[in-house]
Amino acid sequence: MRRRLADSLRHIWDRSNGCLDISEEKLQQFLSRLEHHTVPPLTFTYYFDAVLAIEDDDIEQASRLINEMILIPAHPGGTSILEFGDPRHDAVAQRYAQFIDTDPTFSFEIFPPSQRAVETCRAQIKGAFALMEAGDPALAAEIRSLLREIILAAGSDDKNAMTFDGASSFMLWGAIMINANRNDGELEMVQMLAHESAHNLLFGLSADGELVENSAEELFSSPLRKDPRPMDGIYHATFVTARMHRSIKTLVDSGTLSPSFREKALKDLEINTRLFKQGFETVREHGRLSPLGNEVMQGAIKYMAPFV
Repeated sequence: MRRRLADSLRHIWDRSNGCLDISEEKLQQFLSRLEHHTVPPLTFTYYFDAVLAIEDDDIEQASRLINEMILIPAHPGGTSILEFGDPRHDAVAQRYAQFIDTDPTFSFEIFPPSQRAVETCRAQIKGAFALMEAGDPALAAEIRSLLREIILAAGSDDKNAMTFDGASSFMLWGAIMINANRNDGELEMVQMLAHESAHNLLFGLSADGELVENSAEELFSSPLRKDPRPMDGIYHATFVTARMHRSIKTLVDSGTLSPSFREKALKDLEINTRLFKQGFETVREHGRLSPLGNEVMQGAIKYMAPFV
């Protein structure tokens, strides 16, 4: 993703013929940094906004956004756990909210979490990684390699309002947002981290081309959502359900879970198997997958074959 971003920025600069009010020296320094170091996920949001500005022939706005982007320092590495600020006063929080809540059919409000919720959620994340380090260190390492930021936020307290458990976005690649008010334990957090990091994996793979060729207007029943979803959403849901299954199955097989965790894990495996089967049947019947999309899904199908 970083290399593709660098290539696209070079293309934009070459085609701009000097119209963009950007220091070429600073741009080249940023491109070098981009190719050799990780960057904060917000970096990608400035790029997407700049592209939209260019499409609208707003060169001044595009220049401002690219200048802000190239001043973003390299990410220190590892996976940072951040707290969502108040978007009414915090420009960074505004940008997170803008790019994490991108589905017009499922819009939700995002609020700063309470300190108590933050402390509880941080402990659950720490406990989830401890479970993975003991029973599936490869998964722990993979999640850390995919995620640069875990943003702790809060959903609405209104029972009738749309809310979220976790969220991620192609335009905020490398970040996930978790509702810190969720309090369902370390084993569920393992699945949450596996789930949302899998979305980031698919986002990265889709930079090479679309995974599905269905129109976004075609809607189908989703295994993870009550509302009808486009095939891309069904594809994602099906793939991440297999990943959730694998995350728990490996822990069960490792023999490192406590009796109570093992009992819950076995129930979760049944749920994930049922959800995968539901999603895969929809993908198989209605999905028009690209060669890349088919190749990626075949891996999930091969893994789940003994369980469905």
